Amino acid sequence: MTKSFLRIFFLFFFIIPEFFVCRIMSQERQWVLTPKNISSALAEDSILAASDTLRPAFHLVPPAGCMGDPNGGIYHQGWYHIFYGLQPFSSSPGGWYWAHARSRDLLIWEHTPPTHTPAFEFGLDAVGSGSTITAADGHVYAFYSAAGKDGKMKFWQARFNSDLSAWQHSAVNPVLTLDQPGIPPFDRFWRDPFVFTAGGRTFLIACADLFEADDVSVPIFEARNAQLTQWEYKGIMFTYPKYKARNLEVPELRKLGNKWILLASTDAPVDRCLYFIGNFDVNSLKFIAEKEGIIDYSGHYYAQETIRDDKGNLYLMAWIPGWDRDWLPAYMNSPLKNSSPLWNGCFALPRQLMIDPDGSLVQKPVDVLKQLRTVHRVIEGHDLPVTSAFTAYDVIEEIKGNQLEIKMEMDLHHASFCGINVLCNREGRKGLFICWSGSMINVDGVIVPLPEWKQGQTLRLHIFIDRQLVEVFINEGRYCVSRKVQPECIGGRYIALTRLGGTARLVSLEAWQLKAVRP
Repeated sequence: MTKSFLRIFFLFFFIIPEFFVCRIMSQERQWVLTPKNISSALAEDSILAASDTLRPAFHLVPPAGCMGDPNGGIYHQGWYHIFYGLQPFSSSPGGWYWAHARSRDLLIWEHTPPTHTPAFEFGLDAVGSGSTITAADGHVYAFYSAAGKDGKMKFWQARFNSDLSAWQHSAVNPVLTLDQPGIPPFDRFWRDPFVFTAGGRTFLIACADLFEADDVSVPIFEARNAQLTQWEYKGIMFTYPKYKARNLEVPELRKLGNKWILLASTDAPVDRCLYFIGNFDVNSLKFIAEKEGIIDYSGHYYAQETIRDDKGNLYLMAWIPGWDRDWLPAYMNSPLKNSSPLWNGCFALPRQLMIDPDGSLVQKPVDVLKQLRTVHRVIEGHDLPVTSAFTAYDVIEEIKGNQLEIKMEMDLHHASFCGINVLCNREGRKGLFICWSGSMINVDGVIVPLPEWKQGQTLRLHIFIDRQLVEVFINEGRYCVSRKVQPECIGGRYIALTRLGGTARLVSLEAWQLKAVRP
C-alpha cells in the first residue's frame, strides 16, 4: 500500500467528513444569545443530555450546553444564588451568557429562565466572568468582563431586580477600562472583576498582568460613587512570581475568621486553584500572605467561587470542565466521547471553608449532603495480610455502586503502600486508584505531599463517587483532589482495598449509597 494511497484514504474518510460535519453543526447552532434562542436550544437538548448514564446525579450540572466558570455567588433573600457561564448551543466552550441557579440548601438547585444575557445595546455578544455585591443602596449589582466593539476587554455593570431573576445594564457602561487615566498598561489577562467591601469602603480587584514584570499582578480599585459606576486605580494589591503561576484568574478576597483569604486560579504551569491566607491592610491596600496552598490538586477543578450565608459561613464552589471530546470526529464511535454530546461541565460539591489552628485551609463537604444517604454498610477493622501477588486487591462484596459516600481510615503498618480502588471490576482492576505511602498520596496519578505525616499516623479519607466523578477529602479536608474517570477506565461498581510489600491495616470503613437529586 503506497503512501499516496494512505494520504488519499485518510483525507477522504477522516478530514473531509469531519470538515463538513463541523461546518453543518456550526451553521445550525450559531445563534444570538437572546432568551428565546437560549430557551429553545436548552429545551431541545436537555432531554437527550439527561439520558447520559454517566452524567453526575447529585452534582450541579447545566440542563444542556457547555458550562463555564461559576460567577456572582451570593446569599440573598433566603436563597443561595450561583451564576455561571453557559454556551447553550454547543458542548464546546465560548459565547457565554450568565445562567442562573438557586438553592435553599446548596443541594437541590433550581434553574431559572435565561434572562442574564449580553448588553447588545453596547455591542456585546457574550458575558464573561465576574462577581456580585449588595451595595449601600440595597441593590445587588453584577460586574463582569467582556470585549467591547473595539475588541478590548472592559468591565461592565448591571443591576438586578429584587429576586435576581433579571438585570438591567447601567447606561454609563463600561464602568472600567484600561484607557482611564492612571491605570498601568496591563498587557493581557485583564478580566474577572471581583467587588468587595472592607472598612466601610468598596473595592474591586481583577486578574491582570504587566508583560515585562517578573510577577503577575492583582490590581485594586476603589469606588468613587454610591452607584459603583466610577472607579479609581489605587495600586497593586498583591503580586506572585510568574514561574509559579502564569496568571491569577478569577481572584477573590474574603474575610475568613480573623484572617483574609485570597483565592485565585491559574492555567499554567498546570490548571489549579490556589489560596493565600494573610492580612489585608485597608490603609495601604496591600494583601500580605502568610501561608499559601493548593485548594484542589487536580487539574479538573478550576475557577473557584464563594458564597457567604447569613450566619457568616463561607462556602466554596468550582467548575469541573472537560467532559466532552469534541476534538474527535462526530461520526467516530469512540469510548472517549460522552454518550451524550449535548452537555459539558459540572460544579464540584459545595465545601465549607475554615482555617485550622496552624493557619492552613480546611475544606469540608457541606453537611446537607448527608440527606442523600440511604443504605449504610460498615466494614470492621482488620489486617490486610501480605500475599504472593505484587499488589493485592481485596474486593469488598458488601459495597457496590457508582453513587457512594465512603469514610475510611487506614494504617500503613508494614506495607510499602496501601489504599483503595473505586469503580473497579470484580477482580479489583481498572477504576480509580488511591495509593498512600506515608508522606505522599497518589490519587489517580495526582501526587499530594503529606509533609506533616509521622511514622505510625493513620490516613483518613472521605470519598464521594458520582458516576464517573470522584472527589477525595484527605485528612479531614486539609487536602482535596477531584477526578473524572474516563468511561474506558471504569471497570465496574466495586471497591477494593490494596497494599504492597507487607501487611497494612484497615482501621475503619463505612459507606452509604447516595440517592440522585435528578434522574
